[in-house]
Amino acid sequence: MRKVSIDIAKAFLNGKSRTIGNSYTEEGKIVLHGNTIAWWENDIGNMNKSHLVFSMCGWGTPTTRERLNTLFYHLYADPVYLSQKNFEQVLTINDKEYDLDTKGVYCIRNVNGKIFLDEPVDSLYEKKFSLAWR
Repeated sequence: MRKVSIDIAKAFLNGKSRTIGNSYTEEGKIVLHGNTIAWWENDIGNMNKSHLVFSMCGWGTPTTRERLNTLFYHLYADPVYLSQKNFEQVLTINDKEYDLDTKGVYCIRNVNGKIFLDEPVDSLYEKKFSLAWR
């Protein structure tokens, strides 16, 4: 994990604003190269950390995966991570693999200590975060 990713993830989890290079966090979201890649499901400002929403914003790059993987590492006790297999993006949760669309918006839920991937999120988040890349 790179220091920039660790610092951004920690600031996000602590509800702090922080800018480092091409990444920043503010108001309950993480932004990379101008694209919102992670945010809390609940309204901005409500730091209920059980439901994380994320997107690769169309960019299946090592940097996007690394920022999100660092966040997952600091947030979940269970193994949750993104990887690339055969040029496709894959999310692994407890050894179960899910194929991802890089333009998809996904929610990872923590219910009673169990981590799982929810169905892809609808366009509600497009309105909230102006996801123009979709």
